[in-house]
Amino acid sequence: MIETLNNYGKTPKKIVFNVTDHEHAQLIIRLKHNSLTQSEFFKAIIEAVNNNDEHMVSFISDYASKKKKLNKSRIQKNKKFINTGLQKLSDFSLNEEEVEDVFDLIAQEFPEL
Repeated sequence: MIETLNNYGKTPKKIVFNVTDHEHAQLIIRLKHNSLTQSEFFKAIIEAVNNNDEHMVSFISDYASKKKKLNKSRIQKNKKFINTGLQKLSDFSLNEEEVEDVFDLIAQEFPEL
């Protein structure tokens, strides 16, 4: 169990889905035009989704609305929750530089650590 927890986030996973040969060819052409591999593209999409990138959130909301996956009030609630969460992160969390400063201070105070 502990070993499983220690490896969390390190185990590669495959994401598999089917598209038509024509859709795949179009994708490859567009990616080549932008000098991207399929892997780079999908990893960038995953990163954008996981980081609540504003463009990706907007795209997903528009897509979900168009496909009638979510109604407009649910989409508005989602946007409100995301904005509230981002504001709280901004208000209460440290940026990477501030975290580094904290670790530097600890290292100065306790060099044996």
